[in-house]
Amino acid sequence: MIEDGSPPPARGKRRRSTKREIAERNSRLIRNLTIGATVDEIAAREGVSVKRARELVSDLLNERTVETPAEFAQLQIRRLNEAMLVAYAAMANGNLKAVNAVVSIVREYDRYHGFFPRRAEPLALPPPPLALPAPAELEEPATAK
Repeated sequence: MIEDGSPPPARGKRRRSTKREIAERNSRLIRNLTIGATVDEIAAREGVSVKRARELVSDLLNERTVETPAEFAQLQIRRLNEAMLVAYAAMANGNLKAVNAVVSIVREYDRYHGFFPRRAEPLALPPPPLALPAPAELEEPATAK
C-alpha cells in the first residue's frame, strides 16, 4: 500500500500524477535548476532515470514563456544567493580563497542591482609624493671648551 492508503499500481502500469503532484514536481525541478543541479542530480533526487529527468526538464522549459529581463535578473540573483551561502560557509571555515569568491559575488549583486557600472578607465588618484621630506638634522649640543 502507498502512504495515502491506495493500493500500489499494477506492475507495468504507472499511476497518473495529479495536477497538484505535477505542480509540486515542477516547483522542485525549477528550484533544482535554479541552484545549478545537473540532470543526473535531479534524476537521483526525483527517483527517475536520467532519460526521464531530461524529458521532465525539457518539457518544463518548453512550457515556460520567455522571461522578461527583470525575471531573468531575479533568477540570477537567486543563483547568486545560493553561491553566497556556500562561499560564506567556506570562508567561515577558514578557507581564505573563498574571500575572493565572496567579493566576486558581491560585485555581481551590485551589477544586477544597477550599482557601480563598470568603468572603462580607473579612478584618477593624486600622484604619490616622489620623496618624503628629510628629517631635520639633529644639532649636536655645544660642548664647553
